[in-house]
Amino acid sequence: MTIQTRRRIDYWLGGFLLALLYGPVRCLGLLLRRDHSTSRRCGCVVMKMVGAGSLFLAMPSMNEIRRRFPSGSFYLAGTPAVINVARDLGWFDEYWTIDDSSLFQLVRTSLIVLWRMGRRTDHLIDLEVHSRLTTVFAVLSMVRNRIGFVDEIAFWRRGFYTHMTFFNVHGPVYLFYDLLASWFGIDAVPVTGFNAKFRAQIMMAAPPEGAQPPRPYVAVGHGCSDMGAERKLRPDEWGRLLGSDDLVTHDIVFLGAAADAAEAEATIALIGRGQNLCGRLSIAQSAHVIGHASAYFGIDSMLLHIARSLGVPTVSAFGPTDPATRLRPLGLLERVEYVRLPCSPCIHVNETPPCQGARDCMALAFQGLMSNSRPVPSLEPRLVRSALGWTMAPSETSVRAVRVSAE
Repeated sequence: MTIQTRRRIDYWLGGFLLALLYGPVRCLGLLLRRDHSTSRRCGCVVMKMVGAGSLFLAMPSMNEIRRRFPSGSFYLAGTPAVINVARDLGWFDEYWTIDDSSLFQLVRTSLIVLWRMGRRTDHLIDLEVHSRLTTVFAVLSMVRNRIGFVDEIAFWRRGFYTHMTFFNVHGPVYLFYDLLASWFGIDAVPVTGFNAKFRAQIMMAAPPEGAQPPRPYVAVGHGCSDMGAERKLRPDEWGRLLGSDDLVTHDIVFLGAAADAAEAEATIALIGRGQNLCGRLSIAQSAHVIGHASAYFGIDSMLLHIARSLGVPTVSAFGPTDPATRLRPLGLLERVEYVRLPCSPCIHVNETPPCQGARDCMALAFQGLMSNSRPVPSLEPRLVRSALGWTMAPSETSVRAVRVSAE
């Protein structure tokens, strides 16, 4: 199924099912009066359907929550693309795949996952913000504690989650993920410790023979998921950027999925050099290559988050998404080029970009990068030490303030 088909199914089928479920769910909640205390912990399932990069941003918090559950009882439910990344990095104890390749497969695999959720978990964390079908999954699982995000756009979620964390699409998404830890008595998320452990892990994941480029080299992540392809730079733009005199002494290595290989080849043809590793490496092996690079050039994608967590100097271009909502301040050597047009950000805010793919914002960001392609020190090299947020538990009728710090 195309990304447009998936969106329509989520919107129309998900909306229809939620309308049917609203009344029964509210009535059963009043009749059953289940104990929704989070102190009783058997198992926890995390739901993430799209965007492995967002899952990476959530992992410092999820990893800390994982420690609060019995060994072997922390699960991930998601689509194959997200599952494959998480499994390769060993983030969860077990992985439950929801196959969205067709409507039949979506229904079949969803029923299997729902059965597992109901039998093996008493906590569910929904990391999706706008999806209607993940809300349906959460309700149909009948898991005792359902933790999810709500905002003024997705206000209808308030009738389906037992524990609600208020979300702002214009705010720093990583801090909202940190706030989820507060439901389990966690008031500090060890981001620095997570990044150090991640670096030690991926340095052991050497790429296959012949795929480790000679040094010095720069790594390039030019691809992203189908959710927001407007984030990309074109091959001719990459060719001009990477063909600059500043990089003449460095080899250039292109990383990404198999679907990104053709664009990498087109860029290599323009600059006359480079190594195309797209589709040849696992995510852990790609991270290993990034970790040894002199610098990383990319767009808003998981590979950029990996490079930043490894402390690699980065150069990135943003347009349809706002870096202030995606990039946790880590005190890195980096250059972030972002031209905020009146229509930006649009991804994760609008159903479809108003430009319908014209992506003038990325063209302007590229022009800014061409003015100086060398990484420069971050303008804000400080850690955000704490996040203040608002939550609502089942026994409460008004919101309460919570604060979680990032260490």
